[in-house]
Amino acid sequence: MIQKPLMRILEKEIPDLNWSINYRTADDHTGTVYSTGGSKPDKYDTNYRYPSYQVYIRSSDWDYAETLAHKVFDILHKKENFNVTTSYKRDGITLLDKRYHVFLITASSDILRVGVNKGVMEYSVNFDVDLIESKEETTNGTR
Repeated sequence: MIQKPLMRILEKEIPDLNWSINYRTADDHTGTVYSTGGSKPDKYDTNYRYPSYQVYIRSSDWDYAETLAHKVFDILHKKENFNVTTSYKRDGITLLDKRYHVFLITASSDILRVGVNKGVMEYSVNFDVDLIESKEETTNGTR
């Protein structure tokens, strides 16, 4: 849902990692934002959504990986009241734009040291998001 806008926020603050969404594109010095489900939508007002996201940091510089995990936590935890747009595309053509107002992002735990995999230290930082979908959607350039 909003993993790409979250990745862009992190990429701007931590530009020396190879950033991606939902899969990693390299074996070292990577940051990946995964959509991990979340809580079910509100029963009575389906515009409210409660997705969860995982930010996975990998680096062969073990101290740097830990430092970046803390930085990710500091950047996103308690970030509030901002708008994002997510575009859904096929073959380079935008099929649908969805807008969201993010009320609050909170860490669901402290940073998690996953461990070492082939000499690369891995950390996970997990977040819960409260947002509402704006009804001003754009489909194929029209509203």
